[in-house]
Amino acid sequence: MVKWFLFAIVALLAAEAAVFLAVGAAIGLPQALVLMLATSLLGIAVLRHPGRARLDRLHAAVAKNGIGGLEAGGEAFLTIAAGVLLLLPGFISDAAGILLLLSPVRRWIGARFQTFVQTRPPSPGVVDLERNQWNQVPDRQIDQRRPGDPS
Repeated sequence: MVKWFLFAIVALLAAEAAVFLAVGAAIGLPQALVLMLATSLLGIAVLRHPGRARLDRLHAAVAKNGIGGLEAGGEAFLTIAAGVLLLLPGFISDAAGILLLLSPVRRWIGARFQTFVQTRPPSPGVVDLERNQWNQVPDRQIDQRRPGDPS
């Protein structure tokens, strides 16, 4: 998994460099640098003003509901992600950040995330039991069991 993550980062950096060179060739290198600086300033503005209030709401939702709070604070999370993407240098991340600033895109991604969370199969290592289906066993009984013994 780490190997693929590192590969994705290297591929993104290469793509960002290629797009920067293409934009620089099309509009000129100084204008490309100014455009990248402007989008970074926009990212700072998104994180400072509307992002700050949304960050507070997201923090409160996660504190109240745990990881499920990400669903409740989805709009806030995506706005903060937009600010971070705009802050990063590169036109691909800037395009993704600008798309995340659009409300229909945030709603679409939020709906996809909610569908993913609802349709995700339960983890095979977790078994939910009702209160009457389990009881605490003293430690000495656990120590006497052999590995693989079902009872």
